[in-house]
Amino acid sequence: MKRIILTFSFAILLFVNAYSQNFQSVYNLYVNEDYFRFKNAIPAAKFSYKWESDLCTAFMQSVFSRFSESNVLFDKVLKESGKEIHDSIKAKIYECKVVNHINIFEYKEAFASSKILKDKYIKYLDDEEKENLSDEEGLWNAVNDAKPQTIVKTGDTKIQMKKDIAGLWNIPVSINKENRDFIFDTGANFSVIIESLAKSLGMKLFDAKVKVGTASDIKVDAKISVCEELVIDNIVLKNVVFLVLPDESLDFGIYKIYGILGNPVFRAFEEIRISKDNVLTIPKVLSVNNSNNLSFSGFTPVLLMTNNNDTMNFTFDSGAMATMLYKPYLDKYSKDITGKYELIDITVGGAGGRKTVKGYNIKDVTLSTGQSTGIIPNVRVLAEYLKKKESHFFGNLGQDYISQFSEMIVNFKDSFIQFNK
Repeated sequence: MKRIILTFSFAILLFVNAYSQNFQSVYNLYVNEDYFRFKNAIPAAKFSYKWESDLCTAFMQSVFSRFSESNVLFDKVLKESGKEIHDSIKAKIYECKVVNHINIFEYKEAFASSKILKDKYIKYLDDEEKENLSDEEGLWNAVNDAKPQTIVKTGDTKIQMKKDIAGLWNIPVSINKENRDFIFDTGANFSVIIESLAKSLGMKLFDAKVKVGTASDIKVDAKISVCEELVIDNIVLKNVVFLVLPDESLDFGIYKIYGILGNPVFRAFEEIRISKDNVLTIPKVLSVNNSNNLSFSGFTPVLLMTNNNDTMNFTFDSGAMATMLYKPYLDKYSKDITGKYELIDITVGGAGGRKTVKGYNIKDVTLSTGQSTGIIPNVRVLAEYLKKKESHFFGNLGQDYISQFSEMIVNFKDSFIQFNK
């Protein structure tokens, strides 16, 4: 066993020494999902090879929503410099290519990239990544022959949203001329519908089953459906992929969820504006802002925040009533928390059930992004990780922050979020 460990360590050492120090330091920012520092580091870096610059640029284009450009550059790098690139980096390339293809509805290509990742580079994934790859491969395979999602918008769209008993935004949608209210959730990677409703609406269900992760990290068996036409006011979307969940996974007693609109639908809008009185505007002419404070980790929105002059990355979830802080936040400010607040049990709920972990309830956290600042009176801080991804982020921004402003603008085309007082 010792000989194997030494040999592996030597191989890693050779890998590290194969590239310029600038590439290593910049690339590590990407691996650690520190996307905003990663983007800012690329122009100033002194790369030894052109492909190092191209590779970092391709990763940057992906996390800032330039998916087609990213894939073109990835293919160029793999063709021209493939032999020079370590297989562990190629694993990251194919992970990223899968995300790019899905975001531009190239499902067949996504499945092909996923298969290459599994067949050639799976040893460079950790156990959680291997499990996720297996789960997701079933999803890409299920929609392999699905047509790309399309959208038709005619002018500005204004919709009066309603808040349900859980305080979540709901908007009216029409499927097969049947009207329903679905939750509007920026934290949902895909749109969701419960199985009984999908069947009653005549939506075709694919036989393939996939496992879907939830906020509490409890996985739920899901089926797949492609909605031929989804109408939202004067907007018509075609070929919208839905995860179909068992009814009981979204049944919370007196509170039941029937459907959720997710990330691919919002991206198609290009920009959304939500006012304090819960009016959703989908504009024809997009806003202009150069803050560039929005990126994506896979399908999850990531927002650049500031706290006490410290920059930190937060995931963003309009479906969460309350902001939650993760263990990296506790680690950074432990001297201000552990001696001042009592360690308590915190229950985190999601589709599939609930989980209880240790944490703290702290007071008056000030967070800023762009030109906006808000103070959250009470915030839960987790002292444990629910899932690996939380190690890269300081928290998840919820409606207790959003509701402090008269308007929120989320622009997916130019990658920014703006909060207006």
